[in-house]
Amino acid sequence: MTKRIHCLGISFFMILILFSLQPLLYSEEDLHSVWVIKDCRIVPLSGPQIEKGVVVLRDGLIEAVGASVSIPPDAEILDGSKLTVYPGLIDALGQSLLKLPEEKFDAAKFYSGEFTDKDRGIVPELRAFDHVNLRKAALEKYHRFGITGAQVMPQRGILTGQSSIFSLSSSDKNKALLQKDRALGIGFSPGVFMTYPNSLMGIISYLKQELTDASYYKMKMDRWEKERKGLSRSAYSPKMEILSSYTAGKKPVVFLCRSQHDIRRALSLASELKLNFLICDLGNEAFKAIPELKKAKARVLCTLTFKAPATSVHAQLGREERKKAEEELYSKNPAKLAEAGIPFAFSSLGNDDPKSFMEAVQKAIENGLSREKALEALTVQAASFLGLEQAMGTLEEGKIANLALIEGEILTKEAKVRYVFADGQKFELKEAKVKEGEKPTVNVTGKWEFSIEAGPGTMKLTVDFMQEEASLSGTMTSPFGVFDFTGGSVVGNEIYFEMTLAAGGQEIDLYFSAVVEGDTMEGSVVQGTAGSAEFTAKRIPS
Repeated sequence: MTKRIHCLGISFFMILILFSLQPLLYSEEDLHSVWVIKDCRIVPLSGPQIEKGVVVLRDGLIEAVGASVSIPPDAEILDGSKLTVYPGLIDALGQSLLKLPEEKFDAAKFYSGEFTDKDRGIVPELRAFDHVNLRKAALEKYHRFGITGAQVMPQRGILTGQSSIFSLSSSDKNKALLQKDRALGIGFSPGVFMTYPNSLMGIISYLKQELTDASYYKMKMDRWEKERKGLSRSAYSPKMEILSSYTAGKKPVVFLCRSQHDIRRALSLASELKLNFLICDLGNEAFKAIPELKKAKARVLCTLTFKAPATSVHAQLGREERKKAEEELYSKNPAKLAEAGIPFAFSSLGNDDPKSFMEAVQKAIENGLSREKALEALTVQAASFLGLEQAMGTLEEGKIANLALIEGEILTKEAKVRYVFADGQKFELKEAKVKEGEKPTVNVTGKWEFSIEAGPGTMKLTVDFMQEEASLSGTMTSPFGVFDFTGGSVVGNEIYFEMTLAAGGQEIDLYFSAVVEGDTMEGSVVQGTAGSAEFTAKRIPS
């Protein structure tokens, strides 16, 4: 790799200082608020397809969709002649955007018996909003598959925490938020086995008691607020306050069911306590409880791991029988739900990332689910389950401008997502181009410490790389702030990535390139005509 060594020095320091201290004069949203996608094929899902039409987006909303729509004079135009426009896809329930704090369990508690509610998996106060990771690199992983909306929720424990719903448009969670504390997770797995509730019977008894107590707490507090005189008030309980908002059919709960038996338990609890509920089918066994689901008019969040749970009869008969059942029965779970007329949306719980999630959607299609039903589960049905059918799921005037622009037919292996719009913001998806014989020979995924020779001293930075085949993205942490990048590439043992810093109304491009040798790399960072600086980096052990 040829290196260009100039006197970037002080200039590089000044870039970061300016970026961290000088306020932005205008934002990306201000620059690009009106878009037109013209001459595109449109699949609105709210009506018939339009073979050659126009979509107008303004201020984050869909302004017009049709075959003969006038183009506003203030619009930026995107040629859609080779593209099909779909509503942005929705992950109806996932966890991969959460970055929960790592906590080590203190084994001494086994001897003292001093377990906390957190140890027991009783954390209704845990809020996805407080722990969501919407950095640019994380968003791009979803955008590459046309996903522009997601509900995220912690899934471990008995009362697992509260979900939030985001439009995947911004690293600022306040801007991206659609609904906070939307749903409460309820599981049937005990946290520890040496304190109550430590059995399935104990968990069900606990849930009945806690949710009943929460309803009574709310009733008593409401009465005191209304009448006061002559009434004693209850002591304030943060936990009861949270739980009471999910009782008696108010906000929804999500039952995290790891088997057909959990599904039946959840349906019984929901009926007895009159809950507004959804079933998350973590065990892929909803097809074994279809009569009960139909009778309860249940809504199912269908996961796509296609693994038989340990409690399954197929798992008890040995590895070969289990594998056969997973291929012939469990992979057909979504198709069987569709055939039975049970409403379902797709959940990425159990899948590691959007890539494996969308590959599993394709596998469901290969196993009998129609592509139309799969698309509905990722759009219309998902929006309905989230209570956002008036804002998302179809391409209609007035809805949020979340779109996927695809070359080819969506949910096929050949489809290429070229652009997505989220809240009206355009994101272009570029493919890493790798020449023959230049496939990656290194994997730089993980954290690296950079030492940049800048002027009179050395600047220390940390870069957290995410490499998928030849594609590279990540996050740079410096003394001046945290910056994301996407669209990088790995060719052989060389890496390339760039960052665009917007400071004071101007954009500053930085280009990084390096040669990787084992756990070290050496390269340069270039700032246009201002010159370059050398750097070395070493991998930080995980």
